[in-house]
Amino acid sequence: MKTVFNIDYDYHKSTGIGRYGLELMSAWISLGEECRMWVPRWMAKLGPLPEPFAGLTSCYLPKRRITDHIWPSFTAALKKIDWVHSANCMLLPKSPFFKQSCMVHDLGPLLYGQMKAPEDTEPWRRRLNTVAEQADCILVNSLSTMNDMLHYFPNTSNRIFLTPLGIDHFKSVHDDADSCKSHILAVGTIEPRKNIDGLLRAYACLYSRRDVPPLVIAGGDGFQAESYKILPSELGIQHKVRFTGYVSDTELTTLYSKAVCLVHTAHHEGFGFTVPEAFRWKLPVVASKTGGLEEFFSGCAWMVDPSDIDSIADGISNALEHGVTEAQQRNRLELSKELTWKSCAEKTIAAMQNIQAVRK
Repeated sequence: MKTVFNIDYDYHKSTGIGRYGLELMSAWISLGEECRMWVPRWMAKLGPLPEPFAGLTSCYLPKRRITDHIWPSFTAALKKIDWVHSANCMLLPKSPFFKQSCMVHDLGPLLYGQMKAPEDTEPWRRRLNTVAEQADCILVNSLSTMNDMLHYFPNTSNRIFLTPLGIDHFKSVHDDADSCKSHILAVGTIEPRKNIDGLLRAYACLYSRRDVPPLVIAGGDGFQAESYKILPSELGIQHKVRFTGYVSDTELTTLYSKAVCLVHTAHHEGFGFTVPEAFRWKLPVVASKTGGLEEFFSGCAWMVDPSDIDSIADGISNALEHGVTEAQQRNRLELSKELTWKSCAEKTIAAMQNIQAVRK
């Protein structure tokens, strides 16, 4: 089975989509599966893909002229390509020469459309509708996302498969007990879906009860970011809160190494890489009991109701007082064995083969 990975995302950014794309391709290659990478020509400005992908990459033109629509089909027919897989719900024009699969990470544009700018929400809604109508194989990262897909798009029931993501790329680091642990850390875009408002109000509530380390929020500005940045002053905690803006991987590593705990109280996540990334640093984690966060990490973290300020405050207090419990650590170790990129790749291959067998 010959597969092409359609690189429709910024592969230099460690976002959930970018991480999924690169790690899945690595696992694909390690399994000995034949594959290529197609990159839109306009993305050439990002520079080459890292090894071992660079030598397997071809560029194609964006879909503007009739020739741009023909190139994928012509190349697939010539190279005998069976599948084109998208990590980002960007399907290519339909072709009789290959089938298309894609990963749906979450249905935020439908569930929480009001929490992003309309210019961001509407294109994602259109992509999801196109995927539901045209994709031969739809992959989801959690049962939560699968249930959401089946609710909005019941016609996908015979094409949808669960392929949980891996977390084994987060290698454990040496935990230096003497290092300076200075702050509570939150990582994510400054936007409504990440529940920055709830986090700040819960932190202010906890600060009124006890002494707490400063709160550092690392992430680029998103929808309504300015309103969140002035909220600490309104709550009287401006001297305890720092917004870093977007940070590099190196800067993020420093922030994790100095954190006393991670707080991730998003309203919804299809999976949520931020949580297992904190496991790497053996940090206690406070996470929302919603979506994929609850499905995968409920036994590994202090789970809270993201809509309840007191629940979040109590979760942070538990993390500061009790750290990582023995039971949480055991569950983290078991989960790291279960959620691997090899398993994700194997389940993806099995899904494609299932579709092929049914359609023969």
